Amino acid sequence: MRDLYVYQKAVRRHRYSRFRWRLGLVRLLVVVVTIIAAVIAYDLYNSNKNKPSPASAIKSSTIEDQVNTFRSEYFKFQDVGKWVLNTQESSNSKYIYYKYRGLAVQYQLVIYVNQVPIPLYLAVARALPVRIVNANSFDVTNVSDPCGKNYGLNELHKIKLVNINESTMLCDPDTPQYSVVLSRIEGDYQLNLQRRDGSPIQFVITFKDLTLDPRPDTIKRVADSFQSL
Repeated sequence: MRDLYVYQKAVRRHRYSRFRWRLGLVRLLVVVVTIIAAVIAYDLYNSNKNKPSPASAIKSSTIEDQVNTFRSEYFKFQDVGKWVLNTQESSNSKYIYYKYRGLAVQYQLVIYVNQVPIPLYLAVARALPVRIVNANSFDVTNVSDPCGKNYGLNELHKIKLVNINESTMLCDPDTPQYSVVLSRIEGDYQLNLQRRDGSPIQFVITFKDLTLDPRPDTIKRVADSFQSL
């Protein structure tokens, strides 16, 4: 009888020990899960707190897309972003602007005043035909396809005057650049306007898009807002 009592007592102590061990493990798991849930909730709270509100995003976009006006003694134009006049390359008869992204040049705009550049600087790949409005601004159409398409199959690819979309331009058929000249419909690249005092003034305007994905938007925006002063 004594042996049976000892045997049964040992069995009960063993089961009780296992029960306490399992209970401690469950408590530990509960604590761990609670801590993990608290950490996740804290991170989500901070993430939502630091996320910019829709109003902030709209404000940032508005600042980035702000339209600026650029002036000289003879003309003005508008564009989003900022054009920088290169004073070392420019003169009273030639205004050279660059538009940057960081330190890299994205666009070049050259405005000649009462001067026609030599073919080296005038020959381009495309034309932007325009109509002169009120003798001081432009009605803008669309940038043409590359002028090299106007050459015959066996024609020598030399720089020459071509008529494209009802306007005349000096075509460089082999240039890889996205280069454009403004050209008057039923005329050419010599854009004869008037100043505010009524005196005549002539502009020749060329543009280059040096980005990897060239588009006509920038030069159309500049041309559409261009005005003699």
